Amino acid sequence: MQRLVAEFNGAAESSAEVPAWILPPRSCEFLEKVAALLPAGSTAFEFGSGRSTHSLRRASAGASSIEDSADYLTRTEALENGIAKRDSDFSGVVPLTRCWNRLRPIQSFNVLAQRESLLRLQQAKLILVDSPPNPAKREHALFLAMDQAPAGAVIILDDLEVGATSRFAHRLARQNADRFHFWLLEIDHKLGVFLKLRAGRMRSRPSFREFVGAWLRA
Repeated sequence: MQRLVAEFNGAAESSAEVPAWILPPRSCEFLEKVAALLPAGSTAFEFGSGRSTHSLRRASAGASSIEDSADYLTRTEALENGIAKRDSDFSGVVPLTRCWNRLRPIQSFNVLAQRESLLRLQQAKLILVDSPPNPAKREHALFLAMDQAPAGAVIILDDLEVGATSRFAHRLARQNADRFHFWLLEIDHKLGVFLKLRAGRMRSRPSFREFVGAWLRA
């Protein structure tokens, strides 16, 4: 994994421009390269759908996507040059609701109450966190992915160019350094890459700034 991250960090930046809400081609390429490193038959899971959905379908044995909007799922299936949904794939609408993380309210996906989604998350070896739409509100989804993913899973968080996202990603990496390797991938919107080494209780001790910021964004 470290060699792959170094390879992408050392390559020239692409000049192609895409809308901010779309995962750029190089990030999608990285997803597929990561999937190729995983054991045969590995499945993938994503918070948010779009171009990445088709990359995960192309590279994994099964891809699961959850969205807070049925419209986005429809648009995902209609994307040009997309991969048709297979029997092993799954997509579902999970509305954003108020979830709690260390006494802080965060609008997120209550996957723990969605049996099918939870089981697929717990089995996935590649997880992309690219939703809720506001990157600063993705901490709960990242925490959930890190907590529920099996050992050996790779978790990728998009949009670390956003200050709040970068702060909670680096904090969770530091506080759980005994169970995760972490790399910053400085391409596109910047990606945080977590490799889960072993199971165990997740730690999350937000700073005062993060605590107040969560309440202001609630």
